[in-house]
Amino acid sequence: MNSSKAFHDVIQYLEKTISDGYEIDYNEISKITTSPAALFQRIFVFVSGVSISDYVRKRKLTLAGYDLKNSDVSVLDVAIKYGFQSHSSFSRAFKEHHGITPSEAKLETTKLNNYPPINYLEMRFIGGKRIMAEMKKIIYKETKERLMVGMYRETSFFEAGNVWRDFFKSDIIENLKLLSDAKCCEDIDSNDGIGMMYNFKDMNNFDFIIGDFVQVGTEIPEGLHAKYVPGGLTAHVQIEGNNIAEILDSAYLLITEAIEKTDREIDHDNFYWCEVYTHERFSMPLNGGKR
Repeated sequence: MNSSKAFHDVIQYLEKTISDGYEIDYNEISKITTSPAALFQRIFVFVSGVSISDYVRKRKLTLAGYDLKNSDVSVLDVAIKYGFQSHSSFSRAFKEHHGITPSEAKLETTKLNNYPPINYLEMRFIGGKRIMAEMKKIIYKETKERLMVGMYRETSFFEAGNVWRDFFKSDIIENLKLLSDAKCCEDIDSNDGIGMMYNFKDMNNFDFIIGDFVQVGTEIPEGLHAKYVPGGLTAHVQIEGNNIAEILDSAYLLITEAIEKTDREIDHDNFYWCEVYTHERFSMPLNGGKR
């Protein structure tokens, strides 16, 4: 089996079945790959990180979201188009995928969870792990000592999204506005939030503060947590992906690979990692359905 061509051809077949409203024919997949369908399914999971059925489901829900957002078609018609047996089953699956109801998808300001077609030619691996995102740029800057101030949690990569949701629902943002005169983020572009991870217990668990950087010596309002950050040389990395999950899943490997390739070493005693969701490179592309 020519794995590269087979994988590409299977993706093309799946995309056509989705657009035409057909069911997956695993015998057809077997013919395309000239291998048992069960074997190729295992290969598909290893390469893509999802099963064929999960891939089709994610693609259907992605396309359904854009159908609802960009046209006047009814929720029921979209559900039927993508093979759901009832309005309720479609609504449950839709909310699980997009985090909103089908009706909310029609709102102009709605943000959808875009799951794009897999492009086998763009896949790459580091240490046997598939990398979905791409490092676009790395530069080094000398930064002054500062305080990271905001909402503190002990969390993991799996739960960090919940911490962000709690942050936006809390009064922390209003409390941070009291420190606007003490901010020291001239080296960071305008953004919707900064999350600082540090004190990594292992590859997944760490201490987390969501907030902003302020000058050392600033009086911290009650209810906010402060973490001292020493000055020094920092790596500023731009990573591009289709969604936050892809970026976070690949970021550490991409960052460490880039630092090693530029003949630098990570100071693990003072290591911290900030995720910065800038207006220009995150919010605007996300609202436009771009990477």
